Amino acid sequence: MKFPVSIITINYNNSLGLQKTIESVLCQTYKDFEYIVIDGGSLDGSLEIIQNHEKEISYWVSEKDGGIYNAMNKGIRQATGKFVLFMNSGDFLYDAFVLENLIKEITVDDEILYGDVLLRNEKKKWERIQRHPEELPFSYFYRQTICQQACLIKRSLFHTIFFYNENYKICSDWEFFIYAVYIARVKTRKVDFLISIYDTTGVSGNPNFKHIATAEREQTIEKYFHLYKDDYKRLLSYSSPRFDQLIQIEKFAFIRKLVSIVFSVLLYILPDKHK
Repeated sequence: MKFPVSIITINYNNSLGLQKTIESVLCQTYKDFEYIVIDGGSLDGSLEIIQNHEKEISYWVSEKDGGIYNAMNKGIRQATGKFVLFMNSGDFLYDAFVLENLIKEITVDDEILYGDVLLRNEKKKWERIQRHPEELPFSYFYRQTICQQACLIKRSLFHTIFFYNENYKICSDWEFFIYAVYIARVKTRKVDFLISIYDTTGVSGNPNFKHIATAEREQTIEKYFHLYKDDYKRLLSYSSPRFDQLIQIEKFAFIRKLVSIVFSVLLYILPDKHK
């Protein structure tokens, strides 16, 4: 039987997150989906959680793997659905109606169907909504990407384009999306609702690994968009906190006026070295 959607969960030693993810998938009002769980040989009780739900899981395996993207590729190769949706351990669907609403939205032309995502960090007690744009200009991928947990990807794209790059640790999905959208020219479409809650405490959201993400993105730009690599590096400088502050100053008239007053005062009180 070919399902409309295959939901894939990868996990490694995150039993608490895995339990939440499985519960969010199995409570969906729409039930005609395939559920695949790829575990990396966890030793923290994750296996027991999977076994407790194995009647509701279409396929699962618990064995040593080659990392995040190797596990995702395993899931893709086992999937039979027309679309795949990645919901990794610790991430969960926004509510019980997400899948039902997504299925209603799918058209025959869709290849990547994406929505919005709620970013959450339970350790730091904060959350915010990331709203993806309806159009995806190339510049959007200089600073952002489509959150993988907020989109349906046509499974056949992995066979016609490529599977995830297992040499990367963080940015293989970014590489896939930027290639698919701007070189393969796949059809993308935005749906205007929240799809998932994304756990930012994982590897990709960890600021300690930012240098790895930067290096992997630069490798992708060099590989596929060589002519734009200098533009990419230049625009990256615009993602600094100082530049963000300038943007906020530009947005608000009151702040612009306040900054102008401060600078005027400074110019008045500072000595003129040319005198």
